[in-house]
Amino acid sequence: MPDLPPAAPESEPGDPIGLKYPNTARVWNYHLRGKDNFAIDRQAAEAVEAMSVKIGVPLAADTAVEGRHLLQRMVDYMLGQGIRQFLDLGSGLPSMANTHQIAHRVDPEARVVYIDIDPMVSSHASALMAGANVVTLRADLRDPDQVLSNAQVRDTLDFGQPVGILFACVLHCLWDKEDPWTVVRQFGDAVPSGSYLALSHMTNEAHPEGAQALFQMTQDLHWNTPLISRSRADIMRLFDGFTLVEPGLVPPARWRPDLDNPLVSPRDDDGDDAPVLQLVVPERPRDDGAAWHLCGIGLKP
Repeated sequence: MPDLPPAAPESEPGDPIGLKYPNTARVWNYHLRGKDNFAIDRQAAEAVEAMSVKIGVPLAADTAVEGRHLLQRMVDYMLGQGIRQFLDLGSGLPSMANTHQIAHRVDPEARVVYIDIDPMVSSHASALMAGANVVTLRADLRDPDQVLSNAQVRDTLDFGQPVGILFACVLHCLWDKEDPWTVVRQFGDAVPSGSYLALSHMTNEAHPEGAQALFQMTQDLHWNTPLISRSRADIMRLFDGFTLVEPGLVPPARWRPDLDNPLVSPRDDDGDDAPVLQLVVPERPRDDGAAWHLCGIGLKP
């Protein structure tokens, strides 16, 4: 996959939120059954699903829902280790089971900062995820200094105490030239011993042809970001300076499934609680990775 991004269309004066081309955050929102997407995004999402069926790889919609369940388990794991403040980088459009909702059911005083560069994400998140101890900012995670020096970030998070850093399904949207390894290292350098780094990243390990086809599709359809699947070794490098906790770097379905405790909401019909997002297990056995992603959590010594 190319190291250098092609000349991509910049935001146009008449199209400030980018309705001309598919937007990765909005495509993901569609896969999560959200409503914050447009026809161009839905067409791109369906093209991905058609390609997935054709080449026999996991559906993106299943992967998206699985990713939200993974987020719940990762946040709950860090809460169990005493973490009470979280920096969610590239948080995406608000959907069901957001970081602050997971954290606040354990401790309403837990503090969460959401960072995303997308103007639609920041406006929607500010409206839908407002609340005590929750801050949503439009900022570029590729510029850690910009994020870390922000007064609202400094006022909300105590960098003298451990922080849970989250990169959920976002680093594969960075080109190699944008150096995701240095980005992660700079955020890791800003937090003290006892902090955690949680991330998931698309991999070409199990489906190299599918990964390449998906990348090429994002280019052919002019998505606002690429989807760059990386090798296990390249993903492991993101944890430099952190020690992976068990079970290590694994597919999402294999990362501590014992912690699965999805957020629930009351059913209208009988009042019983139901999962906010239902994780549907395919009838056929998953291959070793339901295998678009690898994920893990690292502890800073």
